[in-house]
Amino acid sequence: MLRQVIHRGLQSFFYKLGLFVSRHPVFFLTVPAVLTIIFGFSLLNRFQPDTDLERLVAPSHSLAKIERSLASSLFSLDQSKSQLYSDLHTPGRYGRVILLSKPGGNILDQADVILQIHRAVLEMKVNYKGYNYTFSHLCVLRNQDKKCVLDDIISVLEDLRQAALSNKTTARVQVSYPNTKLKDGRNSFIGHQLGGVMEVPNSKDQRVKSARAIQITYYLQTYGSVTQDLIGEKWESEFCKLMHKMQLDHQDLQLYSLASFSLWKDFHQTSLLARGKILVSLMLILLTATLSSSMKDCLRSKPFLGLLGVLTICISSVTAAGIFFITDGKYNSTLLGIPFFAMGNYLSS
Repeated sequence: MLRQVIHRGLQSFFYKLGLFVSRHPVFFLTVPAVLTIIFGFSLLNRFQPDTDLERLVAPSHSLAKIERSLASSLFSLDQSKSQLYSDLHTPGRYGRVILLSKPGGNILDQADVILQIHRAVLEMKVNYKGYNYTFSHLCVLRNQDKKCVLDDIISVLEDLRQAALSNKTTARVQVSYPNTKLKDGRNSFIGHQLGGVMEVPNSKDQRVKSARAIQITYYLQTYGSVTQDLIGEKWESEFCKLMHKMQLDHQDLQLYSLASFSLWKDFHQTSLLARGKILVSLMLILLTATLSSSMKDCLRSKPFLGLLGVLTICISSVTAAGIFFITDGKYNSTLLGIPFFAMGNYLSS
């Protein structure tokens, strides 16, 4: 009984709606077109990708996000001496390079080359509104002397280079692993900065015989300001370009660069990679809509009706996207499939 009442009510409503639309064809042809154009321009003007990767891959009620926020508020890593990050901490903006020697080689024998690359990073300039910024303007500062926080492996490499210049053997500079003693008397943990380590046999102090790789991280200050974030992003971009250039100049080393935006860049790269697949899928949908609306009888065949249905879905998708961006929505590549879900639902119905 209830089903019949609802069915009759809907049938009567849509019948009257059809009559109303048929009596005002100009209005229902022009207004949707105008709205689509307006929202289409808003789509172009207000388009903004979502840059918060953590929000993209983790739900809003994620306990890990809550714990990470608590850890960051209680244990400020900008005040940390060692800059060792756990699973509960994200390092903010940074640039990281892994330098890998050839198989069988010792990365410590190329201390001078690595320090040249390091100096190039420190001298690299980023222009923003007429001002040139270097790493010293953007780096995380130590509390003791207000100097940039640098990995202790840099001090080890400088000691090795000075020993080589003074005709000393590198064996005189004892490098231990994972803890080593620096020239200023400090004991430092370099387990996360030196990789592929082979120790001297029967060594009590775990002296390093050779190492395959070195990892250097350059930490940038994060004040939470938009300007600081923009400059930091430009610095990271220039850092990756510099590492690519250094790779061409130093073929005896393999350089692998990474920045805080690298994962986000890879995530949004799917939009570019999906262009070809989207065009092919659209052509297949148009073909399917045309064939499904075609019949052997030429008088009853309506292929253009199928094409019009696909066009209607495309227009509604553009309008919906415009409304989405007007309401401060942000784009991410997972939204690419929504128009195809709508088309699939239309074709199945």
